[in-house]
Amino acid sequence: MLLINNLYGEYDASTAEGRGANAASNLMRYFIEGKKIAEEKARKLLKGEIDMEDACKNPAIEKFSTAYIPYAEIDEETGEIDLEYGLAFATIYLNTLDNDNDGILKADELGPVGYIIDQIEPTGRITIGKLLSWLIFQDCVDVYNGVITPQEAAKAFMWINNDPEFVVSKLREIYIKLNLKEKEEIFAEPQPVKN
Repeated sequence: MLLINNLYGEYDASTAEGRGANAASNLMRYFIEGKKIAEEKARKLLKGEIDMEDACKNPAIEKFSTAYIPYAEIDEETGEIDLEYGLAFATIYLNTLDNDNDGILKADELGPVGYIIDQIEPTGRITIGKLLSWLIFQDCVDVYNGVITPQEAAKAFMWINNDPEFVVSKLREIYIKLNLKEKEEIFAEPQPVKN
């Protein structure tokens, strides 16, 4: 089990926003490393330097896909989510996936799940509020605690395949209930701490 650490990184861990940004940044390091490994292995496979079995091994992506992800903090007494933490997490996560660096994450840049998430409010782009709705949905599959387990993520993806309309309705419900459209519009992107 790999629990993504939110207490260290380039953001201020004494704030909710900083912890959220650190969690996403630390998680996405595995994604970036995995992408580099995959590209290098693809080159080696095409040159005949490695076989298909070796080409498919990617320890960084394995860690990314099995990590316990603290995407938010939940108040133990009230059960309320710290939206600043969650929005910071979503911001760093989306910025990392913005392949063409245009500052907009198009639904297709997020892969197959992007289309479902976009249906919250169809615009062709994924916003931090929409992504946070998806993260909360995954967390609600088993135990709502601010951490997405690999099992919760897998069940959420199964729901997308089995009942996409149900998933979209739940995502919209979360998005509206938490007023995420307004919150994302006023949220300021966390900045790294200068040493």
